[in-house]
Amino acid sequence: MMKSLRRSAASILVTLLVGLPATRASDDGAVPWKAGAATVKITPERPLILLGYTDRNGPFDGVSDDISARALALEDAQGRRGVIVAADLVGFQAAIVTDVVAGRIAERTGVPRDRLIFNASHTHTGPVVSLDPNTTLNVAHPAMTLEVAEATITYTRRLQDQLVDLVGRAVADLRPARLSWATGRTNVPTSRRLPKPEGVVMLPNPNAPVDDAVPVLRVDSPEGEPRAVVFGCSCHAVAAGGQNAISADYPGYARAVIEAHRPGATALFLAGCGGDANPEPRGTIEQARTHGEALGREVCRVLDGPLAPVAGPLRVASAQVDLPLQVLSREQIQGYLNRPNFQAWQARHMLEVLDAGGRLPSHYAAPVAVWRFGDDLTLAALPGEPVAGYATLLREALGPDRLWVSGYNNDCFGYLPTAKVVAEGGHEAIGVTLWAWSRGLGPMVGFFEPRVQDVVVDAVRRLAAEAEGRR
Repeated sequence: MMKSLRRSAASILVTLLVGLPATRASDDGAVPWKAGAATVKITPERPLILLGYTDRNGPFDGVSDDISARALALEDAQGRRGVIVAADLVGFQAAIVTDVVAGRIAERTGVPRDRLIFNASHTHTGPVVSLDPNTTLNVAHPAMTLEVAEATITYTRRLQDQLVDLVGRAVADLRPARLSWATGRTNVPTSRRLPKPEGVVMLPNPNAPVDDAVPVLRVDSPEGEPRAVVFGCSCHAVAAGGQNAISADYPGYARAVIEAHRPGATALFLAGCGGDANPEPRGTIEQARTHGEALGREVCRVLDGPLAPVAGPLRVASAQVDLPLQVLSREQIQGYLNRPNFQAWQARHMLEVLDAGGRLPSHYAAPVAVWRFGDDLTLAALPGEPVAGYATLLREALGPDRLWVSGYNNDCFGYLPTAKVVAEGGHEAIGVTLWAWSRGLGPMVGFFEPRVQDVVVDAVRRLAAEAEGRR
């Protein structure tokens, strides 16, 4: 069977709303939104360690293409604002970036924390972001010398400043706008969970489901001039492979196609539920370009077709949700040492925490948010690296229409597996891996319980209802 047919059944239910005008005013003739956009280059000024592969030799040795952060500020007719920040980073950690930056943004713009979404593209050719001066970071990055660690801290502090300024400029740019949206499909993601006798290994599996939806939000001036395009794809940004050069990977090439197609628009990429999907083939910048341009062309096709108008108001709800971790004995943890992929790696870290006299956590508190754009669109913003199964589960819980499921938002602590992935094991079952990122929160490391799936789905369902009831 062709790859294009081997897709999640739930994704087929994502409805492309047709036959509706791309824009509309409110009942009194007023334009229902204001929108503002801004962009900043965040390419490091000096070579740093790239995050995503541990076998690179030293700091990056070139720049294939610049990385950036982009912001879209929205304001509904009642004056309620929300801002989406999308950046070419492996992930945003709450303790290092988003919580600190959000407080400064609130002081500068008045936009509160629950009306900010920070989404990372998860490019594996982006720099480590850390404020940790210790060489304990060597565990995951052997080339992280003290000098490079200090340069990383300098970069991270500058990034914080850039993000605050970015949002400030986007808010200052607020002007009347109209919103519309539709959904396309893509062949970029391929499942990377292949069952073997020894367990699930990370190899292409075109027979396994992925989330192939390409949600697209179009932002225009009242006169129809392009202002911004927000689009999504549920696939790891690893098309460029493990080469040691800065790149935005396929999302950057997709943005370039979109911005060439709609001059004047700022394109923002929102990573979706792609924790268990890779682009295939992959391994070179040219392959990243090929995948990105294919995705960009699909977004352009959607932009040129019929889109459904999006009215307000913008109602949001968010919560810190306790995601349950398995409470394991030392003997149980040792049983993971013979498993394939990174579960053994994770188990070794857990044993090191115990050997050092530490305690393993029983849960990880992660941010979950839901934004409702009137009755026209709901954005579910999940943290971590959610696997494709979450897109299916949430479409079943909330309905497939008018739903956008995004991952990698606000705090990237590691993988967010479903119960099925936990049971099967494999790379995406390793759970919380903050131990290897930073000691800012202490030794946070562990495997999720199967019921983490129900906790996440119930939280999104509750927040969606809460947002719906707000005025």
